[in-house]
Amino acid sequence: MPQVAIVVTDGVLTNAVFELIDALSLANRYTAQQYATREELPVTIDVRLVSLSGEPVAAESGRMLAVDEGLRSAHELTPRLIYVAPFAIGRPETLTARLKSLAGIADWLRNAHADGVLIAGSGTGVAVLGLADLLTNATVPVAWWLEKAMARRFPGLTLDTDRKIEAREDILLAGSHAAEPALAIRILERIMSPDVATWVERITGVDRYPDGPDPANAYAPTLLRPDELVSRAAHWLQLRFAQKPSMADLSVAMAVHPRTLSRRFSASLGMTPVEYLQGLRIEAAKRMLARSDRKIERVGYLVGYSDPAFFKALFRRQTGMTPAQFRRSADY
Repeated sequence: MPQVAIVVTDGVLTNAVFELIDALSLANRYTAQQYATREELPVTIDVRLVSLSGEPVAAESGRMLAVDEGLRSAHELTPRLIYVAPFAIGRPETLTARLKSLAGIADWLRNAHADGVLIAGSGTGVAVLGLADLLTNATVPVAWWLEKAMARRFPGLTLDTDRKIEAREDILLAGSHAAEPALAIRILERIMSPDVATWVERITGVDRYPDGPDPANAYAPTLLRPDELVSRAAHWLQLRFAQKPSMADLSVAMAVHPRTLSRRFSASLGMTPVEYLQGLRIEAAKRMLARSDRKIERVGYLVGYSDPAFFKALFRRQTGMTPAQFRRSADY
């Protein structure tokens, strides 16, 4: 199960911590809804709060925040992601002095990054990634009030007060509180899958690409003609693709005749609802093949196909490769 370690320090801004925890909880619920009827699953993501000493930390609000690990025991974790939460520093000029006390965290981040762990941070937490020398060649989003202090402490960095999110293969950054909900969903996109991120995005109303369009990894056919009915139907299928939804159930849910629904899907997306459903399943299967060692037949079953031969034939028709070939070539 992927682990997420959230680093909290005195003065932590708890809204950022719980923004991510809530997003991860929603992702766990989505995964259970999609797959629990087809395979008994443990909690998909295990979240640990980490402080320097392992003792509770005093949040900016004055409340004490309990943690799960100290930095010493955190070295034994094998997280998929480490996120450094923002913390209050009072005056910007105190940033350098505050960072000196966080050198141990920076060392942990540097070593974890070298081992392939995804590292994220927001607000003042981004400065800890700078202390770990992880921001080279990144465009660093930063709040306007922190820009001068960051420039003094890290004169070689490229800072951008207008940019909200920086997403690289190894680093995810948010410069301000307003961008933290988007950062949480981008984290889901990276450590879980785009379809999970899309579901949480739609449930919460958060735009995970606040800086503008980003190449979507989720299944998104070319839109030929906007159609609100098709958009609602597509969302309905996205929430249920692994649960063998019938076109009759979809038609009832949308309150339209099946032929009307098929005609409007074709006009809007250039495909039938069944073809759209197949696309959702194949995209989910691709991610599962790349990111797990489940048997191919099991992957097919989990995304909605009880007939292994049909799944393999459809997968090859959609991708040009067999599932085994795709797994060998996958570079996720």
